[in-house]
Amino acid sequence: MLNRLSKIILDHPKFVLTAILSLTIVFGYIAFLSPNHLRIDFSLEQMFPNNDPEREVYEKFREEFSREDDVILLTYAGIPILEKASVEVLGDLTEALEFIEGVENVLSLSNLQDGNYFDIDMDDSGWATKTIDVLDHPIYTNLLISKKGDVGSILINLSDDVIDQEARARVFKAIDEIKSQYNWEWHEAGIPVLRTRYVELVARERAIFFPISFAVVTLILFFVFRQKRGVLLPLATISVGLVWISGIMALLGITINVVSYLTFNLLMIIGCSNAIHLMIKYHEGLSLGLGRRGSLDRVITEIGGALFLTSFTTSVGFFSLMMTNIRITQEFGFIVGVGVILMFILTIIILPIILSFLPLPKAKNIKRLVEGEEFKAAENLNEWSRSHPRSILFITAIIFVLSIVGLYKVNYNISILDDLKPGNELYDSIHYVETHMGGTLPLELVLDTKIKNGIVDPLFLSKIDSLKIFLLAQGGVGGAITVSDHIKLVNEEIGSGIREIPIESLEILSLIESYDGISGLVDDDLTKTRISARVKNIDSETAEHIVKVLKIESLRLFGEDIHVIITGSTLLALNTSKHLVKNLTTSFMLAFIIIFISMIFLFKSVRLSILSVLPTIIPLMAAGGIMGFMGIKLRPSTAMTFSIALGIAVDDTIHFLARFRQEYMKTGDVPGSVTKTLLTTGKAIISTTIILSLGFVVMVFSEFVPNHEFGILATIVLLIALAGSMILLPVLINYLNPKFKFSLDFTSKDKRE
Repeated sequence: MLNRLSKIILDHPKFVLTAILSLTIVFGYIAFLSPNHLRIDFSLEQMFPNNDPEREVYEKFREEFSREDDVILLTYAGIPILEKASVEVLGDLTEALEFIEGVENVLSLSNLQDGNYFDIDMDDSGWATKTIDVLDHPIYTNLLISKKGDVGSILINLSDDVIDQEARARVFKAIDEIKSQYNWEWHEAGIPVLRTRYVELVARERAIFFPISFAVVTLILFFVFRQKRGVLLPLATISVGLVWISGIMALLGITINVVSYLTFNLLMIIGCSNAIHLMIKYHEGLSLGLGRRGSLDRVITEIGGALFLTSFTTSVGFFSLMMTNIRITQEFGFIVGVGVILMFILTIIILPIILSFLPLPKAKNIKRLVEGEEFKAAENLNEWSRSHPRSILFITAIIFVLSIVGLYKVNYNISILDDLKPGNELYDSIHYVETHMGGTLPLELVLDTKIKNGIVDPLFLSKIDSLKIFLLAQGGVGGAITVSDHIKLVNEEIGSGIREIPIESLEILSLIESYDGISGLVDDDLTKTRISARVKNIDSETAEHIVKVLKIESLRLFGEDIHVIITGSTLLALNTSKHLVKNLTTSFMLAFIIIFISMIFLFKSVRLSILSVLPTIIPLMAAGGIMGFMGIKLRPSTAMTFSIALGIAVDDTIHFLARFRQEYMKTGDVPGSVTKTLLTTGKAIISTTIILSLGFVVMVFSEFVPNHEFGILATIVLLIALAGSMILLPVLINYLNPKFKFSLDFTSKDKRE
């Protein structure tokens, strides 16, 4: 097949190149100019899983009650919060916020009870009474003012149609403009803040690190080839591939989102690796005196076979992500898997065609690249693997054991803010609000009496008070608001004048009907009510504990007659991460099995396939062990790294074995074939690993934790995989001397020679 492809490409280069350029123009138009062009959508709502019962419960809750994920908590400090002058200025600010398009209502100290709570015309005695009351209020304390009175807050409730990143960004821009007019100390929290600022951070990181990765790849290409063509040709091929992928994404409606933004970095680095292998093989053919046509034909038929195998295994690693139950992760796995195959096809076609038109490189460049006058790493590794085989096996065993120990230390206990580092503006802002105002993340309890007007029962309301007290006693819970709190306040205002629950159901019903402030806490027929709580940045274990004890306490208080549901976007996000980690672990295992079976099929040797697995699995185990020792948590971003790195790391082994097979077929000498492979393909493996590693290692400097940890783990996997293929694999081959049965003809020219 590759022989036929070579003939078509080299016999009709202009036709093939014109076809590719035409398709590139079409894909470019679709991606960037058409009405359905490639779009950016960093909304976190896409991360919610498909067909998840907990999501269905949450969606039903949102239908029955007002949303709990649309409130911005904007805190201010640096002024005397409770002085009249401050509250008066706060009134002007609150009014300005209310006029922002997309804001449904705003609540602050200035407009409590329609502005009557803190009436500017109130005398000093009445004002002092209110300042004392607000600091120990069942609703306002730690919601609109901190318990110490040194931090105030403004609650901004967004309209129901503000549901995507673009709409939220417009609101936040307007809020920021208003805030800038007041020289106060500002911090913000709430789900809309987390979503919007998180997305802005991801977009900013993408804008920074993609160009850096591109620059690193360019510099490494120049270092390897020391020729303009060695830089420009791979970059041109990569650019064509990225345009094609952009067009395909636009056609399929796949957006650049919180997961797929890595697509272009990954494909750029993988495409560069393919180009290096091909270019080195081309120079190697010229050094053997095969001429331009012979060298290019040899490139397509020989390196094309190895690149196909590596592209296949890499794409399997990405395609395995389609097993998850989250749409954007499925799309990411699909589009990168397709992109890897496309990069292979375009590289194996475009580079030989362009090289066929260019003058031959100078002899000194060929000699330097093939013989490696300044790059003796491959020779040194060959010497070490031959001289110290037992030491290598012993070190491998130690790494294996330590990795197992580290794997047992891996932390699965994740929290909402794990993607952010202390020192990050968003993290510090939310932490500040948590410290001064209690929790900022929503936790919801729905109590269903199953009886119309069932919630007006005084005994039921008193039990809600008891459940609230129990809830606030749980670590991580910062506040809660119930229908009982509102009824007590209404009773104080227009009822008996005492802040307590009336003893008669009819009196309670009358208070509720005369007061519209609890509409978001009850349903229309007063059958159900909610307890709206706020929690801190709790981890998944704490969340599970809170849910567990709340179920037990609810059953004790209400029995089985009252149905209690515990939900909220906080729990959904934590559960989403937990389920996604399980999905990714399953997909990783499936990818590993597929790759292993593929190796058996391709090499027709179980023993050789086992040898190929060891240098691949050890780097992944080592990365897992390092996660345990470094305290890197296993969550979606890190679990995804293993599926990605599996496909990339196995490339080194395949390139090594493909070249070893060619050499072995010529001589039948295992040690000699190993040495020849190390001194030829080994140099390309080292070069591509350096490029891949440096392309990923720049992400270590990211303040966005998933990028930071991905950079660490991917680099570790690649470097240990390099050691596995260049040091461990030669030792294993020499020790075990596997038997070969060759059936794939990637080396027809070597046979004829």
